[in-house]
Amino acid sequence: MFIVEIDPQEEGARLLKRVKRFIGHIPPHFELFATIHPKRFEMFLNEILYLSTHKQIDPDFFIFLRFYIATKEGFTYCQDFNKALLLSKGYSSEQISALIDSHEALPLDDRHQSLFAYTLKAINRPNAFGIEDIDALKALSWDDADIYDAIDHGAFLYKSSKVLKAYGK
Repeated sequence: MFIVEIDPQEEGARLLKRVKRFIGHIPPHFELFATIHPKRFEMFLNEILYLSTHKQIDPDFFIFLRFYIATKEGFTYCQDFNKALLLSKGYSSEQISALIDSHEALPLDDRHQSLFAYTLKAINRPNAFGIEDIDALKALSWDDADIYDAIDHGAFLYKSSKVLKAYGK
């Protein structure tokens, strides 16, 4: 599955045990991250924990963002994992699948739909993203930190997809 041998050592193995307790299994790319760079893997886990308890943005927003980007990047495992997570949260297969064809099908409120659209604009066309976009989001009661968190996570997902492609067989 990867071009390097998966063999997490002490710190990485400890982190993977934590993941297994939390979600019940260990995704293959988590084993890769824990093997290559346990400290960065821990930072990744802390990022996911932070987003899953976000005070302003519905944590499901981030799951939908991961699902959408995994789908667009052709990462079937991540797509299936996040779809299963969304199904377990009560979303229907139809709601989830509709997002593949149109990011406007995000089954959250209008505020989150706008944040989703502007996040995709910022990461896919950063030169087209500007102060008017930030002002439009602020008019919906998002603050700079919320906007940053959404864009940062979206960009992070694209970065991670490139790393996984580089290490994939």
